[in-house]
Amino acid sequence: MDMLDDLTPPQVEAVTHVDGPLLVLAGAGSGKTRVITRRIAYLMSRGIPAGQVLAITFTNKAAGEMRERTEALLPGVRPPLVTTFHTFCARMLREYAELLDLDRRFTIYDADDQKAAVKRALVRLNLDPTHFDPSRCADAISRAKSALQRSRDYRDTGQADFWARHLKQIYEAYEGILKESNALDFDDLLLEVALGLREHPDFRDHLRDRFHYILIDEYQDTNHAQYVIARDLSGDRRNLCATGDPDQSIYGWRGARLENILDFEKDFPDARVVRLEKNWRSTKTILAAADGVIQQNRRRKDKRLFTDNAAGERVRVILTDDEEAEAGALARGIRRLREAGLAFRDIAVFVRTVAQTRAIEDAFRRGSPAIPYEIVRGTSFYERREVRDILAYLEVLHNPQDMLNLRRVINTPARGIGDKTLDVLAAWARQEGISLWDALPHAADIPDLGSRARAAVVAFRQLMDTLAEEPRDAVEHLVDAVITQTGYIDSLRGDDAVDRKANLDELVTVGAAFDRAAAEHADDPEAPRGLEAFLQTVCLASDQDGYDEQADRVPVMTLHAAKGLEFPAVFIAGCEDGLLPHIRNRDDPSAVEEERRLFFVGMTRAKQHLTLTYARYRRLRGRLERGAASPFLGELPRETVQPVDETTGTSPTAFDTGRGYRPPGPDRVVRHETDEATGLAIGQVVRHPTYGLGRVARFATAGGRRMVRIRFNTVGEKLMDPALARLEKVAEA
Repeated sequence: MDMLDDLTPPQVEAVTHVDGPLLVLAGAGSGKTRVITRRIAYLMSRGIPAGQVLAITFTNKAAGEMRERTEALLPGVRPPLVTTFHTFCARMLREYAELLDLDRRFTIYDADDQKAAVKRALVRLNLDPTHFDPSRCADAISRAKSALQRSRDYRDTGQADFWARHLKQIYEAYEGILKESNALDFDDLLLEVALGLREHPDFRDHLRDRFHYILIDEYQDTNHAQYVIARDLSGDRRNLCATGDPDQSIYGWRGARLENILDFEKDFPDARVVRLEKNWRSTKTILAAADGVIQQNRRRKDKRLFTDNAAGERVRVILTDDEEAEAGALARGIRRLREAGLAFRDIAVFVRTVAQTRAIEDAFRRGSPAIPYEIVRGTSFYERREVRDILAYLEVLHNPQDMLNLRRVINTPARGIGDKTLDVLAAWARQEGISLWDALPHAADIPDLGSRARAAVVAFRQLMDTLAEEPRDAVEHLVDAVITQTGYIDSLRGDDAVDRKANLDELVTVGAAFDRAAAEHADDPEAPRGLEAFLQTVCLASDQDGYDEQADRVPVMTLHAAKGLEFPAVFIAGCEDGLLPHIRNRDDPSAVEEERRLFFVGMTRAKQHLTLTYARYRRLRGRLERGAASPFLGELPRETVQPVDETTGTSPTAFDTGRGYRPPGPDRVVRHETDEATGLAIGQVVRHPTYGLGRVARFATAGGRRMVRIRFNTVGEKLMDPALARLEKVAEA
């Protein structure tokens, strides 16, 4: 088959563009992956060596799919490097460590490790973690690194508060701990490559000589550091192909800059721009519904998606009493689709927050028959205590200077090496100018240690030296050796011992699968293998990595995790104001646009069936609150929607239960007669910071002041002074 035969003219244009900058605006379901893989194959068919092509995407799953498709197009030919940003950067930092004054055995710290390092920094600085929240500090440091600021370059944002004045020194202490541990955090992987391209000409020249054609997928989700890497890698050749969709930019909360794709043509004035607007995935109705929502955003590139698919059924919008009833509606809908011939794996449930899954799991388990499901959160396995403990041992074997992981395992299982012993060891190591690891063999020479502690420390170091002799290229064997020789497996006691042992068996299985994959690609020098690559793969795992598409279970996942997937049927639960858009983003117009994009992403995962659900009441933070429909529901074109009110058992063409679905169009506006003194109206919905949602019942005058009586869902009626009560108006939905 000719690689251009089944492509549309815009797809052909994108695939066959060879030299110079290229921006591919790829709408949802428009065949973006097909274009990228065909473009890679086309470049190689023109005689460009595979080693000169670099393709970067945002998930391991997407990278794997691209590699498989490319191999199918070019059988027997070694494909180019197709990877994620973080994996690419980690690999380049190890390969060119000497040029950057790094030790290639560095450990990669994840979010939990980062918080642990911040806590150690606070201890060193004698700062109280109740005043300096480690998570908040870690987030601030992460933002600084995304802006390519090391601690010496860090400047606060002009805040004069106590916390901001100390953040620079916290960052400095944190940076020092990572350096002592020969560790980099997630943000460092990008920071070191971006600054390496800027500050180390040898490193920059090596990478530019190596990679002549750069393809960046999901360009709308790049942060500043990733943008700099892509731009500087392309160099004078400027062979940068950016593929993405501004309407699917959903990671602003972790530093993604929508401007990177919106301003691509400013950065590259001669760029060719190709729009992929034909959708191959969804029905006309689903596409029209999603388009009606996303058209409300201002910060976007204008495009109109279209499809040759059938019109299909209307989007069901279901109102239920509470989250339990909502979960029941989901279960009934799934069973109906199952009876209609869909497999469970063809049906997905999306939520805005993980907390929403509790009621859904309960409904799926107690139904008759029960609905098989999985919570798609691939990293959760590696967050289990016993798994993290064994991985910490492996990290220390790989990088003995890793102080955080060394502290984690030195007394796990218990060996009589407590915090006091560790503090004495650490103090002696600092005095001698050596690392904690290098101090272990000298325990017998440290007078402040008791005889039992000395013996325990020496025995631990001998154990680690023995494990260090095990081969590093057989991960399964090494994982098993650590579990057994450390005594960890024998230390498991209690009611959860069986489950924890099963998790450790699964970790051995993961190691075996990694070894098999390495053996199957023995001829590919780019294939990951050995302990270093295993630890890196585990550390950089994403939620989608744990999702088994072949298992016949209903995947339940967050809207963020759904990016890049597609299903014949999709349910989006919790379409309420406060969830979509999320309460923390409701007052920021830019954040609301991102929440709308997130909703759009969820809708466009559906092929034939799309159902949106919301509830009148939902238990939030342990309190039952009355909610309002998401304003995004009011943006759905009338003709695309089939509203269903399960609280009354009716199926109206449009309905308004006081909190319910707003029919689109001019008749959706709720009008109240406003009281001039208070700015409120009878029937107006308001939110109080303590009592939650309520409705204005009547007005009164007391002591010469205009007062308002509000009927709250939680505490009944309260007479309040609106000038003092911090009431927030809630748009009627």
